[in-house]
Amino acid sequence: MGIKDFFSNRSETSERHPNDALKTHYFKATKEQAFTEAKAVLQKHYKGEVVTNSPERGEFVYQVKSPKKALIVVTVVSVRAYKTAVDFSVSTETPLPVDFGYSKKVIGTVYSDIQNKLTLIGTGISEQF
Repeated sequence: MGIKDFFSNRSETSERHPNDALKTHYFKATKEQAFTEAKAVLQKHYKGEVVTNSPERGEFVYQVKSPKKALIVVTVVSVRAYKTAVDFSVSTETPLPVDFGYSKKVIGTVYSDIQNKLTLIGTGISEQF
């Protein structure tokens, strides 16, 4: 799985992802807090702009222009009061069908920074929280 991930230009998080770093992260926050924090973290780390913004649906798309071009889809879902799931899908624009792990690194950076502001409850569907 590692080589396949490394030689891809796309990464995404999910409930049952085999890579723990790419499992859905749950935070002790409202949907609005998680949505705002995810957007702030992306704007802090990556030069770009929000191209689609739908807070009521809990989704926005961020177009990264620098350091590497990428398209990030962020989905925020409130599971119950103060339990909110945050997922990412990152596609890197490269001349080759390879980003050498950049898309996975973006997800790790954003999750790490969100954890500095919001309390992480758990990851993936198998966690008991």
